[in-house]
Amino acid sequence: MEPPDVELIQRFSAPKVGDQLTNMSQLKRFILVAAGLCGLCMLIPLEYVHAQASGSGSSAPMERPASPAFDRALPSSSQPASTEKQNGTLPSAAEPTGKPAADEATQQGLYIRGADGQFLPLPNLNLDQVLEYLKQKQTPQTTPSPEYAVSSVSLQGNIKEDRAILDARLVILINEADQWVRVPLKLNESIFLKTNYSGAGESSPGGFNRTDGYLWWFKGKGTHELNLTLSVSLKQQLPSRRLQLVLPQTAVSNLKLTVPLPQISLEVPTGVAVSKKSLDDDQSQIELFGLGEQLDLSWQPIPDEKKVDTVLQAETLLTTDFTTDSVLLNATQSIKALTGSFQNVQVKLPESFRLLDVKCDGYKSHKVIKDNLVEVSLIEPTVGPIEVQWTLETDFPEQSGKFLIDGFEVSRAKRQTGLIDIQTLDGYRIFRMEGQNRSVYQIKANQKDLDSSYRFLKQPFQLPLNIERVKPYFSAKPFYLVQMFGNRAELDARVQINVFQGALDKVSLDWPNRTEEGWELELMQEPSLTEAIVVDPSQPNRVNINLLKRSKGTFEITFRARRPVIADREPFSFTLPEIKAPSLSATSLVIANDTNVVTDLTPAPKTQVISSPAAQLKQFELPAEVQSLRKTEYQIQPGPNEFSAIVSIHNQQITANSNALLELDGSEIRVEQEIQYQIEYDPLSEIRLRVPQALRNRVNFYLDNEQNPLVPTWTSDDTDPIQNARLSLRSKQLGPVKITAVYLLPQDSQAELNVPLIRSDDVPFTESQFELSLSNEEDTQYLEVSSLNDAWQQQLGMNNIAFWRAVDPQADISLKLKKSDTGSLFSYSISQAWIDCSLDAAGSYLARAQYQFPVSPRTLAFRLPENAGIKIEAVWWNNQRVTENLVQQGQATEFQLILPAPKEKETTPHILTIDYGSTRHQRDSQFSPLSVVAPEFVNNLWVEKTFWKVNLPSNEHLFTIPRGYTPQFSWVHQGVFWSREFAGEDEIPVKLKTAPPERQDFLGVNHYQFYRLGPATSLQFQALSRSMIVFIGAGTALLLGFILMSISVLRSMLVLLFMTTVVSAVALWYTAPVEVLLQPAVFGLLLAIVAALINGTSRKRKETKLLTMSAPSDFIPPPSFSERIHPSEVDPEDITAVRPGSEIVDKPVSSSEAGANR
Repeated sequence: MEPPDVELIQRFSAPKVGDQLTNMSQLKRFILVAAGLCGLCMLIPLEYVHAQASGSGSSAPMERPASPAFDRALPSSSQPASTEKQNGTLPSAAEPTGKPAADEATQQGLYIRGADGQFLPLPNLNLDQVLEYLKQKQTPQTTPSPEYAVSSVSLQGNIKEDRAILDARLVILINEADQWVRVPLKLNESIFLKTNYSGAGESSPGGFNRTDGYLWWFKGKGTHELNLTLSVSLKQQLPSRRLQLVLPQTAVSNLKLTVPLPQISLEVPTGVAVSKKSLDDDQSQIELFGLGEQLDLSWQPIPDEKKVDTVLQAETLLTTDFTTDSVLLNATQSIKALTGSFQNVQVKLPESFRLLDVKCDGYKSHKVIKDNLVEVSLIEPTVGPIEVQWTLETDFPEQSGKFLIDGFEVSRAKRQTGLIDIQTLDGYRIFRMEGQNRSVYQIKANQKDLDSSYRFLKQPFQLPLNIERVKPYFSAKPFYLVQMFGNRAELDARVQINVFQGALDKVSLDWPNRTEEGWELELMQEPSLTEAIVVDPSQPNRVNINLLKRSKGTFEITFRARRPVIADREPFSFTLPEIKAPSLSATSLVIANDTNVVTDLTPAPKTQVISSPAAQLKQFELPAEVQSLRKTEYQIQPGPNEFSAIVSIHNQQITANSNALLELDGSEIRVEQEIQYQIEYDPLSEIRLRVPQALRNRVNFYLDNEQNPLVPTWTSDDTDPIQNARLSLRSKQLGPVKITAVYLLPQDSQAELNVPLIRSDDVPFTESQFELSLSNEEDTQYLEVSSLNDAWQQQLGMNNIAFWRAVDPQADISLKLKKSDTGSLFSYSISQAWIDCSLDAAGSYLARAQYQFPVSPRTLAFRLPENAGIKIEAVWWNNQRVTENLVQQGQATEFQLILPAPKEKETTPHILTIDYGSTRHQRDSQFSPLSVVAPEFVNNLWVEKTFWKVNLPSNEHLFTIPRGYTPQFSWVHQGVFWSREFAGEDEIPVKLKTAPPERQDFLGVNHYQFYRLGPATSLQFQALSRSMIVFIGAGTALLLGFILMSISVLRSMLVLLFMTTVVSAVALWYTAPVEVLLQPAVFGLLLAIVAALINGTSRKRKETKLLTMSAPSDFIPPPSFSERIHPSEVDPEDITAVRPGSEIVDKPVSSSEAGANR
């Protein structure tokens, strides 16, 4: 066994190294040494680190601290007495060592890593002890046998007054030899009167405690028997007596007790077997078996029914339950005697119910005395309590809606109370009829499935109830799957029902012309809520699907139907059922045709059909056998589901095309020809091919993507130029099937290439094409390939693959190979292009165009637009400038480049860099469009993707987005304003590894990058200055604000919503200009708001108040008395006169105060 994983780190013991580490820190460097640990799952891996100073070359034994967790884990026997005895390197603690303190610091130590990552020392423990402990933990531990076991407890005795005198016999099994074992006997409630021991060993009392009761010591392996005489006090609660005694745990226990009473009623715990019998001398004998860990026995005398009048008490619990056609009444009555005893009980049952069953404890028989009075007889007299369970039934009151609950009156019962629980009935409302029987009260129901609860306090009582049906309100989502065969049609219907109100016991559907069309209905075999399909003879077009029970919530019903169909005949009527529901969703219909069947379904004029499948169709899962069939999906609006159908049977149809890949590698040609079949209407089990005789022993055939080849069956002579091969498929195939033929051919000539192709013998190819791949990259660049047969036309290829399509699919491949300095333009394409241009305010620009070539051609030609004022500044191939070989040809401004030949075979891409510029001024005004151009390669050399970056001056901003390009920037919030920042994935590289140094004459500050697939030769856009943008945006918003301020009629929420709608509509077609003008427009609105505030403030200041000027008489002191001035004495023109009702001023006031008072 491998040692456990313990990481032990030794300290540096050399004095020289120790001195160096002492200078570094108090904790020294740790050196990690690992040893393997296996099987330890419950413990954290221990990591030990030595962290003591090294003062000398001697080593000391490791020590560990008193870790509580480790002390619990290690047994005491495995702990060493001292480290001195094991290692012998330390002197006794009493002996003087004479060593300095530095020597003690050189001792080794064992450490354990705690949960916090810190290392704790473990003194008095070495590595061997840890390994030994882990080894013990890995060793399987066997469960030891217990020290003792109580085999049996037997009690026997009688009752004397208020005590029970019992003889107890306890048999104890001791498993330990020569060792005293303490056994708890329990028996807490008893008093020992006498003890006796027998057995092969010794015994001794061990005292008493509250938990374990009496304790006893035993010595000697084997069986020990202890006989005790006990006295146990009885608990009295008249008229009953109760005996309780705690017993030790044992498998066998019994009690035999004699009670001085002729007739008694017993009560024992559940699970205890009990029997009793009467003795001759007015005594009764009780026997109990399986007492468990506590003896608990209660009894009381049963009075003689003839001597004592019997008075009973009854508690009744009534529960109503409802089925589809009946009402069940379950009653549980608890009956006991208050005085006397009883052996039979008479109960008056409800008159409207029928008795189904009755049962109770000690049941003997029952009989109906008269009317609904039933007498239940018991086996023996009892004082109770007993539980009598009744089951009664009555018809469901569907018509009357009323039923009455009464009865269960017990004869000789003085007190009779009870509860009545009415179960909830889905789809019905149950309520009590008021004004009936005041002794019945409604209480709160304590269970969720109860509709109501009532309590009655005396007998007789009556509870009349009304039951009303709640009209159900539900929704239905039908899904119909119709499978069309050549002679029949099968309908699988699934309807999702969601009941919002009430409950459903059936679902109805209208199906006109069902019998005329020959539809036969049946239920599905799978589990469902449907019980039966019922057709009302009076309404033959109405079909009712009965449910197993009243249902609410969400559920699904299913049914199936089939009808005969005659194919290839006149159109026939085809109807489907219509679900009758208050809320009916659109019906999802799927027509699944058999492999050779085509169905043409035409809806009737009153049937509304949508051909596109609905989203709810995804909720229904189609069967596996239908997944591969041709399907047509419809959505039918609620209403009639009537169609006209034509079913036709088609013969097998096969189409095939060929796609071959030719790989040239030196002297061999590898051909991989894929023949793609499309099989319709009838499955195909065998494929027939026509193989050239030269390929018979060279070709392997593969089905789809399988790795194992198919074995062909050759059906022609070996000498035939065309061999016939049959390929058996694994199973019958329908739909797309791919056969791949792989074969190798020798390349006899370097100038010509002849490849025979395999043909299909089932059908001719509808299309044939092949691709040519050259393994030599130099051949790819400088090899011209042309077809010797006019049946093949060369197409533009991508990814270094030449591509030919056949005009005549029956032709073989014949190619002519020729090396050329210019290379084949079909053999490569430009991976990507980067165009970076910088414009000034007048529209002149400088530009750099860079193109990434996967190969290195010898010559290149490109042109620039005429009358564009373009001047080529420099052309670079990689980092080498092309100067002398630059030639301009004619008016077309076409340039031809003779590129340097590569010095060696290169695998890295090549970069063509063209620096050019335009001095033509393009802008006559701020709103003139700007246009920049790029070189265009001749011979349609393809560019896969283009990145174009435009740099504008600091005061110029992009106003429109170039058409055909995708912007690679987004609006970013920067402080108060928003600006456009680059947000694309591929930014134009500033400097490439094999390109010339970047240009330093670009002066643009505002950068905008665009992207498009394919080549790009021009870029047109509009740019505006910052002042013009602010003028347009803010001016327009300010003007609108002034208009709203001036015309009060326009200041309404409707006008604001209209303006917002207009701006949103304009933004749909001119998104970029609206985004640019949005910030200035907000600024203009703020200006309008400020202007409105200033205008309002100035108007308030212009408002003045009229002040009354004071007259000289106002300053005359008032007289000592005031005279009343009559109205006639007041001059109406005198503004200083005191009018009637005015108060006389006692002191002079100024004109300002007078104005304020006014």
